[in-house]
Amino acid sequence: MKKDLGKKVTYLNDLLIADQHKWGQTIGISSKDYNIFLTIAEHPGCTQLFLAKKRRVERSLLTRIINKYSKMGYIERQENAHNKSAYSLYLTDQGQLITQKIRQRITELNHSLFEAYTETQYKTLLDLLDIAIKRQIASPS
Repeated sequence: MKKDLGKKVTYLNDLLIADQHKWGQTIGISSKDYNIFLTIAEHPGCTQLFLAKKRRVERSLLTRIINKYSKMGYIERQENAHNKSAYSLYLTDQGQLITQKIRQRITELNHSLFEAYTETQYKTLLDLLDIAIKRQIASPS
């Protein structure tokens, strides 16, 4: 029975990732990078170090991601007034539009998941997921 839960969670995760990846291709953004856009939107002027820690991404990988989206015109670097060796990151107008699309997509996904359950089932599912997450954080393997 314990194996079934892991398999089902993995399967659901795979389905969601595949769907998000397919949708991300329509806007030219990797689904793995959604949180980069969301974090910069929530913390305009943040540094790459902050972003790397917040999103748990290696700095070298993050540099490549930032370079990619800078070239696409979505993210801009500005010299940090407090630290000349660091850059502050901002979304361009185009980057803000992409972020709005990402947020809208997340809202649609949450709504479709909500519609699949009764309100009580949905709340129970969220509560159970919170418990599982807290236990995993408390005792990572």
